[in-house]
Amino acid sequence: MHFMDLQAAVQLIGNVGFPIAISLILLQTILVKFNKQMEGLEKRLAQLDKTMNLLVRTIPQTPPKTMDLQDKKID
Repeated sequence: MHFMDLQAAVQLIGNVGFPIAISLILLQTILVKFNKQMEGLEKRLAQLDKTMNLLVRTIPQTPPKTMDLQDKKID
């Protein structure tokens, strides 16, 4: 992230006022951090997807047991 130089900050404050200028600076900072976190989550999800696919391929596939009506007692 590139911080504004002093002249740009003074010009921003002069144009929109101090509270709005600070709000814009904080919003930019928050958005940059949020984007970095989202990129990290995307990488983790991609790795999780690869791991899950590997596990699915390595676990032997067995058909599920079916329950016969004779096995189930109804009173």
